[in-house]
Amino acid sequence: MSLTADVVEGDARRAPGAAPLLSIEDLRVHFSTKRGTAHAVDGVTLEMRDGETVGLVGETGSGKSVTARSLLRLVPVPPGIFAGGRALFRPRVACPACGGGGCTRCDRTGRIPSRCPACAGTGCPACGASGIETIDLLRVGERRLRQIRGNHISMIFQDPGKALNPAMTVRAQLAEVFAEHRSRELLRAAGVDPDDANLVLRRDARQRSRFLERRLLRVPPFRTPHRRLRRALDDRIAQALADTRIPNPRAVMERYPHELSGGMKQRVMIAQALAADPDLLIADEPTTALDVTIQARILDLLADLQQRHHAAVLYISHDLSLVRRISDRVAVMYAGRLVEVGSTEQVFADPLHPYTRGLLGAIPSSAQRRGQLVAIEGTVPELIDPADACRFAGRCPHTAPACVQVDPALVAPGVPDHEVACLLHVRAAEAGLDPAAMPFRGHP
Repeated sequence: MSLTADVVEGDARRAPGAAPLLSIEDLRVHFSTKRGTAHAVDGVTLEMRDGETVGLVGETGSGKSVTARSLLRLVPVPPGIFAGGRALFRPRVACPACGGGGCTRCDRTGRIPSRCPACAGTGCPACGASGIETIDLLRVGERRLRQIRGNHISMIFQDPGKALNPAMTVRAQLAEVFAEHRSRELLRAAGVDPDDANLVLRRDARQRSRFLERRLLRVPPFRTPHRRLRRALDDRIAQALADTRIPNPRAVMERYPHELSGGMKQRVMIAQALAADPDLLIADEPTTALDVTIQARILDLLADLQQRHHAAVLYISHDLSLVRRISDRVAVMYAGRLVEVGSTEQVFADPLHPYTRGLLGAIPSSAQRRGQLVAIEGTVPELIDPADACRFAGRCPHTAPACVQVDPALVAPGVPDHEVACLLHVRAAEAGLDPAAMPFRGHP
């Protein structure tokens, strides 16, 4: 997509304040079971901006992974049900003023928001009058969604041993990403004009050649550009692996996943996720199966790659110490709901929700005596047709009659950019509740 310099400057000025990269609005994802409907994600609202790292934390079963997979529609339907809400995504394109290198017009990111194709940037209902292309990931067509997956939004899965195909080499798996999303660039690197290339070479660049076409690629008129194309592809794959600090990447390209260690497989996953230079990277507990030393290296690698690629990162974890180290903002999730959202400094310095305080209190420290590790009593409640009540009420030390009558929504209790879903921070008169039934902060 080509944009004039005037459009670049206008979009770059208004994007930071007016249009976040991703807007999740009242997302609801349910699962149909024999016992009833499980409300795995029930009313999640969250925003992310360019270059921002948001940590999504919570216990196992709180709905973190389902939220992330819903953005790419990787939740199987059925039994999954997209019961409501929107996930508005605003893709970015390379800044034509600097060619993606970074300049004042694109705020040094090398990217600008893509113009809305319906109104050519003038503003319309489809883009919310912003003039920026806005895509509802939950309703966009499958063809457009395939263009977004890997190209604009990538995901690092929790277990690389299961996410990587054991029957394919590392080269073949990364080649799929470049062939699907960067075929035109590969043709240019091979010295072929993508617009003038014949069908055989275009299909070769996308790795979709049929039997007869593969035979034609051995004939002299096609053989030379085919070899240049394979060489350009190998160079891209080796560079992607080298960016993740894999030693001897050209040797690793020819290996199968079972021949690599856990840390190496995780690096291959990261290289695959960042191969197409996405706008948003979803990291679903990428260091869970790794030892502490490799965890630190992977986190440093993600931070370095994020700085170079200017990508936003949604980091999913139950390890608060990791989230505190890498995140700009933290969103705490419990039983399918967000219970607290704020900057990392605010959440860790002054947690407002009892669940957040419980999570922070459970982090081991040198001040605790041996055998006195703090724990949150009870377990995450079942989410089969939940009642209209606070889902933490059964485990909260501040539980009062109002907590089992009202399901609190996220509110801002006077702290800028810090929201919490708890009746401790709601006035009884504003909520229309009996003051005697409200929770009391003085309780233990």
